[in-house]
Amino acid sequence: MIRTFLLCCTFIIATSAYGNMPSYFNEDIDSEYRELLKHADKMLPETNKQLAYLPSFFPFSLLDVRPTNFVNNNDKQAFANFNFGVLGSRFLNINKKQLSNLPSISICKEQKCKKERIKLIKQFLVDSKSEVEMLRQNTNIYIVQQTASHVFRINNTFYSPTQLITYYPSKQAGFIPSGDYKLSKPEEAPKMLALSEVTKALREVMAKYNVAAITRVNEESLNIIFGGISDNHWGIVINHKSTIPTSGDYSHIGLEFDIVQKVSDSSFYYQTN
Repeated sequence: MIRTFLLCCTFIIATSAYGNMPSYFNEDIDSEYRELLKHADKMLPETNKQLAYLPSFFPFSLLDVRPTNFVNNNDKQAFANFNFGVLGSRFLNINKKQLSNLPSISICKEQKCKKERIKLIKQFLVDSKSEVEMLRQNTNIYIVQQTASHVFRINNTFYSPTQLITYYPSKQAGFIPSGDYKLSKPEEAPKMLALSEVTKALREVMAKYNVAAITRVNEESLNIIFGGISDNHWGIVINHKSTIPTSGDYSHIGLEFDIVQKVSDSSFYYQTN
């Protein structure tokens, strides 16, 4: 009971510390988010170590919550910052100033670091050509994320050696992860284990190049996210069949492009901010 009370207090404090509650937070969405907070509190053992759970905030990891029912891009981006403020103040054990500065570690404004990033991206695309093509053709897979070799996400299921957690979108906001989930043991989920096996080679090359996640934009296009926190991502979109976006446009998950550079006729490097 005390931990639940403290969790609610953390929510209130974080909300006031990071600005007013977003306009889309009605009572139902607020209730869904509180359920998510309770679930996260149960999932992650308490620790005083600073930044112990930072990898859980990387793109499409456990604490990088996405409101899949939101339509307005401004709301999606505002929520990314809101969620990082709330959960970051709860789990990262750093002060407010450190927390507010943390997302900037993934920002690159200089030409030198951008060239280094694009060079790394090109190397990855060469080394992962067959694995990425497999993913493009397998439309049953729309998210591959990896925290460690045995801790990863495929679609809305998070895998570990002893347990699988499949999340279902919350009714109003469509939060994923959410407080609505199913636990299963690996041996009880042969179809999910098959997806794990199919993506094994891809995840190995992702680990080699520190790729955070790969998400499907549409039937052809893939978003390869190398890093990021909150609404600050960087990576490359490949098999892009329409006009290359420009700064100020939004990504398929509602994050505003800050830097866009064409890499080929069907791919572009990006940074959101």
